[in-house]
Amino acid sequence: IRVYNKCNVCLPPFHQVHDVTQVLFQRLGIMLEVTGRFAIELLYVLNTKVSAAVMIDLHYIEVALRNKFDRELAAKFGHEWFKDAGFLALVDGRSHAILLKAQKDAAKHWPKGKALPSGKVIAELTFGFWLQLTDSKLEHKLWVPCLHKAFAPRKAPKRAIFNQQLEKLRQLRNRVAHHEPIFHLDLLDAHHRIFEVGQLLCPTTARVMDQTSTVQRQVMGLNQYCKQRGL
Repeated sequence: IRVYNKCNVCLPPFHQVHDVTQVLFQRLGIMLEVTGRFAIELLYVLNTKVSAAVMIDLHYIEVALRNKFDRELAAKFGHEWFKDAGFLALVDGRSHAILLKAQKDAAKHWPKGKALPSGKVIAELTFGFWLQLTDSKLEHKLWVPCLHKAFAPRKAPKRAIFNQQLEKLRQLRNRVAHHEPIFHLDLLDAHHRIFEVGQLLCPTTARVMDQTSTVQRQVMGLNQYCKQRGL
């Protein structure tokens, strides 16, 4: 027998809910505090659904960001800019480590003896790496001579403001990637911030993201449940 709640989410049998909540008890303490032990199952499902929707939106921004920055770095330092001595002299040891790891990870999935395309390495670089390139220490080394061109033909944002925008998205991305609760955040505002950054990087990509996003729908279901529970 399948049992559905008012949000049209199929609920598992009581004993299965108990098993799941036992496993998730320590992991999702914040949810337990606001819902009670057995209501956590549904909130967990709703949180997972909205997290997936947010991650889909974020992926558009991450791909646009790395493609635009890669293009400008390649124009200045060559297609394998991540190996270029001039570029490596500008960034810190942490960035060096990320670049080396990206090259090793990319090589694992590529035939030995065959030249590794630079795009494979670019795809392995973390969101945090691209964020680091907008740091104040690199304003006159990378942003002014190179990275601000990524926004052409539109005017580039101020580096400090763009850095702050990316940092907020990085924090949100990390919460979602590590399966942390986000139901208590202002997710409609987060969706708007993602769209704003997308508009700066590539208006076409931002429009596709906005038109296909399911964040607002998932947030409506989440808010309906929280209202029912008095959360």
